[in-house]
Amino acid sequence: MIDGLKKKNKKIFSIIQIIILLIATGIIVASFYTKSTFPMTSIEELYFYYNNGVQNSDMGVFISAIKFCLPYGLVLFGILCVLFFDLSFGHLKLKKTIHKKNKENKVISFYPVNIIINHRIIANIILVICSMLFVGYCFKSFTFLKDASTNSTFIEKNYVDPKKTDVKFNKKRNLVVLFVESLETSFFTKKQGGYWNYEVTPELYKLLKEKDSIAFHDKNSAQQMSMIEGASWTTASVVTNNTGIPFKIPIGSNDYHSKNFMNGSYALGDMLKDEGYHNEVISGATTSFGGIKEFYTRHGKYDIIDSDSLSEYGFKMKEKDKGAWGFNDKYMFDIAKKRLKKISKSSQPFNLQIISIDNHFPDGFVGDYTLNKYKTQYENVYATDSKLIYDFVSWIKKQDFYKDTTILVVGDHVSMQTGYFASRGITNRYVYSCLINSGLDAKKENNRIYSALDTYPTIISAIGGKIKGDRLGLGVNMLSSKQTLTEQYGFALVNGEVKKNSDFYNKKILADDYDKMIEDGEE
Repeated sequence: MIDGLKKKNKKIFSIIQIIILLIATGIIVASFYTKSTFPMTSIEELYFYYNNGVQNSDMGVFISAIKFCLPYGLVLFGILCVLFFDLSFGHLKLKKTIHKKNKENKVISFYPVNIIINHRIIANIILVICSMLFVGYCFKSFTFLKDASTNSTFIEKNYVDPKKTDVKFNKKRNLVVLFVESLETSFFTKKQGGYWNYEVTPELYKLLKEKDSIAFHDKNSAQQMSMIEGASWTTASVVTNNTGIPFKIPIGSNDYHSKNFMNGSYALGDMLKDEGYHNEVISGATTSFGGIKEFYTRHGKYDIIDSDSLSEYGFKMKEKDKGAWGFNDKYMFDIAKKRLKKISKSSQPFNLQIISIDNHFPDGFVGDYTLNKYKTQYENVYATDSKLIYDFVSWIKKQDFYKDTTILVVGDHVSMQTGYFASRGITNRYVYSCLINSGLDAKKENNRIYSALDTYPTIISAIGGKIKGDRLGLGVNMLSSKQTLTEQYGFALVNGEVKKNSDFYNKKILADDYDKMIEDGEE
C-alpha cells in the first residue's frame, strides 16, 4: 500500500514538474519571440492590445508567432526534461581518474544533472525566477517599473491647454489626414537618404518633392518624424497626432473602452466640430480594435466607416475587398473617393481621417492588386501602397474641392517588423510625413526634429487657424519658426520624460477614468 502511494505521489509530482517546465518554456520562448520580433514594442502597447480588442486582430500574427516559437520551444522543453528528469541515459556517468603517487588510482563518477534531480524544489524555484528575470529583460519591465514609479512634472510644465488657447480661423480649409500603417522612410534609396539600393517607394519620395508639399526633415529627406513614446502603435499614434499629448494608461487596468476616452483632452476633432466641421473617419480595420472607436466618438463625434458599419453608408464589401483586419487598402481608397465626392458638396468644411492597414506585420497583406516586382513580400506590399497613396492624392488634386483642401500623409509608426530591417543593418528609422497644399510656406523645413506631438497645431495652422503662441498640447506649429520640445530639450530627454508617471496627466487628461481603471485593475 505504501509503495502504491509512493508511486501515485511520484506520478503526481512528475505531472506537476512537466506543467512547470511547459509554463517556463512558454514564458521564455514567447519573451524571446517578442524581444526578437518587436524590440521597439513597449509593455504598455502589448498590455493595451491584449485587453482592447486582440480578438479582432489578424490570425496571421498568431500563426507567425507559432511558426517562430514552436521549434525553439521543442528544443528548450527537451533540454529541460533532460535536466529535471532521471531519464534512461541519465545513468551514464562521466568518469575521471585521479592519479595519486604511491597510492592506488581512484576513479570517481559523476553526472552533473543529478544535482538538479536531487534538489528539484530548489531547481524549480531557480527556473521560475530566471524565467521572470528573462521576461523582465525582454519586455523592459524593470525600466517600465522605474519610470512608472517616478513622477515627472514635464508634461504639466509644458502642456498648453488647446481649449484655453486663443485660436482664430480666418478661412476654414478642408482636411484629409491619411494615417498609413507602418509607413517609414527606410525603403527610400541610399541616394534619397534611405537604405535601399533600388527604388521600392518612388511615388512616396516624389510626393515629398512636389511643389505643393512640405516635408520637414533633419539632415535628409528620409530623416523625418521621430517615433516618440506614447505614439508607437496605431491607437496611440492616432491619439497623439490628434491631441498633441502621448497616450498613457496605467498597466493593470482591465481595458480602456470608455465613453469618456481621455476626457480631459481637447482634440483636433473637438476643435473642428466646435468650428462647424463635418468629422469622418474611414478605417480598414474594425474600430472596436484598440479603442479607436471610443476616441473618435468622444472627440468630435465622427461618422465612423469600418467593416462593421459599411452597410449604413451604402457599401457592400465583396470577397476581393476583404483584408486581413477588415477591408484592404484598395477598397478603402475607393470608399474614400466616394465619400469625398459626397461630403465635398456640402457648404460645411470637412475633416476626413483615413486609417490604412495593408502594411501591417507580418509581411503585410497581399491582394489581387498587389505588385509582384521585388524579392520579398514586404517590399511588394510597400511598393503597392506607395502607388495607391500617390494615385489617391493625385485624384484629390484633380477635384474642384482641392483648392480649399489640405492633405497630410503620415505613418502611424515605424514597422513592427524590426527583424526585417535589423537583418539589413538598419537601426535609425523614421516615420514618413508629408503635408500637402497647406496654403502656407514653412518658416523652416530643414534641420527639424519633431514627433507626432507636433501634428495637431501644425494641422490647425495648415487649415487656416491662427494659434496664439503656436502651441497646442505638447506640440508646436511646425509651419512657424518656434522650436519643438524635442528641438528645445533634445529628443532623448523628452522621450524619457513622457514615459514617466505624470500625476497631472492622470488627473487632468484621463480624469475620472484613471481612478476607475486603477480600481478595476485591483479587482
